[in-house]
Amino acid sequence: MSSTTRKPGRPPKTEGPSTRERILDAAIDLFSQNGFHGSSIRDIARSVGIKESSIYNHFKGKDGILAAILEGYTSTLEGTMLTEEEIDERLDAVSHEEFWRRGLASFMALTRAPRIEKTSQIVSLEMFRDERARDIALQERFTRQQGSVELIFTRMKLKGFLGDVEPRHLALAYAYGMLGLSMEYSLLKSWGMDTGPVEEKMYRLIRFIAGVSAPRMET
Repeated sequence: MSSTTRKPGRPPKTEGPSTRERILDAAIDLFSQNGFHGSSIRDIARSVGIKESSIYNHFKGKDGILAAILEGYTSTLEGTMLTEEEIDERLDAVSHEEFWRRGLASFMALTRAPRIEKTSQIVSLEMFRDERARDIALQERFTRQQGSVELIFTRMKLKGFLGDVEPRHLALAYAYGMLGLSMEYSLLKSWGMDTGPVEEKMYRLIRFIAGVSAPRMET
């Protein structure tokens, strides 16, 4: 029998998070609670249960940890953007209201993921002090979001759903309306308050947008 053969009845070993990932998780917890400048390498090492010197085997320092956190956040958000082909497939498969409802459900699921939720808090805390966090806040919360929504409305217009409505104008109304509502949602959630009313506002906005972009009946 090979030395690597597992004995009968013994469950296979499962690998936990790597030390690097544990460092990132601990840093995300601390930075989201205390801010970047309110957390030290010693705090991070203590939270992980390792020596301070061990952190430098994975990162150059606290700034390198923050850079990795922000890079991971950006990569995750970029991965949620729909391509033209994906937009067309979804528009052909469901009603317009269902299209927007599914988009909102995906967005809400993403923002509820602990790492994304906490990293978003870090961005909000650091965007006034760190240019990287500022650029991410501008890009992910405004530029990229508006561009993604404008692409959707552009595809709708090409399919004959929008009439004379300009995609970029409708994108502004939806993207900034939903941005304000998502900020209200995040604040209420962080304060432990009822998010039901703001979620209903989100769905009212969806119903309005779906009505504007609904296919016209031929007469």
